[in-house]
Amino acid sequence: MAAITAAMVKELRERTQSGMSDCKNALVQAEGDMAKAVEILQKMGKTKGEKAAGKVAAEGSVTARVNGGVGVVVELNCQTDFVARGEEFKAALRDLSHAAIEHKPTDKAALEAIAFSGMTFKDRIEGLTVRSGEKHDVRRVAVFEAGASSHLHTYVHSNDRIAVLAEISSADPKHAKVIEFADDVCLQVASMNPKYLDRSEVPESDIAKQREIFSALMDKEDAEAVAAPVDFLTRVQSIITEVAAEEGRELGDMDAEVKAHFEKSEKDRATFEGFKKAAEKARGRAPAAKEKILDGKIAKWLTEIVLLDQNSVKENNTPISKVMANVAKEVAGTKIVRFVRFEVGEGIEKAAAKDFATEVAEMAAASAKG
Repeated sequence: MAAITAAMVKELRERTQSGMSDCKNALVQAEGDMAKAVEILQKMGKTKGEKAAGKVAAEGSVTARVNGGVGVVVELNCQTDFVARGEEFKAALRDLSHAAIEHKPTDKAALEAIAFSGMTFKDRIEGLTVRSGEKHDVRRVAVFEAGASSHLHTYVHSNDRIAVLAEISSADPKHAKVIEFADDVCLQVASMNPKYLDRSEVPESDIAKQREIFSALMDKEDAEAVAAPVDFLTRVQSIITEVAAEEGRELGDMDAEVKAHFEKSEKDRATFEGFKKAAEKARGRAPAAKEKILDGKIAKWLTEIVLLDQNSVKENNTPISKVMANVAKEVAGTKIVRFVRFEVGEGIEKAAAKDFATEVAEMAAASAKG
């Protein structure tokens, strides 16, 4: 059996944050095999990383970087913003982006498998989990390789929670107008979060699903419009009844009471008439008219999710497609090829926050067990 040295115990302790005696015993059982020793401690529940394994890592940072004809965007997650601001976390994210530039990984697994400074990123991130007690996760990576006729441009928001990478092709990709346009595109993508470059990329199934959603919402609004006059009349009758009780008088015919109320209250009468007109419109809408309205809603929705259809945040009321065409008049062939946008934690379902009473109860229970 290999001799268990103090250096080996120290290394295992640093990797797992377990006690000295636990580390030594695990190394003895593993006959000096470090990987087996880590596994033994994990099975014993002696590592911080084991406790963090089931937690949700929905915080963290993103970064974007370009070197030559390669651009990357990387997201690294943890559990709290406090840890994401730490130097060790920042260094890991920076090294991940450099490794992605060099090796061009196609996915998360490929990025984690890259060896950097004698250790794979998978092992390095597991080490961060162990040392901090918070779950860490390399969530995703995107890599763009551009040719000589393209310019790659990045934008990272000041809080490191949104990163964008865009590829712009042009006859003169280094022209100042092209660089400026690329910068505007990145800002547009960061702020308006388009999902697609042009309408041809939007799946027909997505359009059909959104149409179903809009149709259901219209049906709900129509049902509410039809019910509104009755609901309002019921509220008016309730008020009339309460006022009569306060005045100590007997109620007369309710229809006559309501008529008298509307004669006194021009505002309530106008509201009631408005509700009735809206109800008549909802009941009388022809199916063809509804379909036309749905067409309009879908068209507006597409201007929100398609980059080329969005209005520029820089040039008010001007679609990005027109901004691009104007640049192309000055620098031939200028067009947006593709883009990617990462936002920290998007799409991750976060655990519901515990209220103070629950936290206190759990702490008390843990103390009682101890």
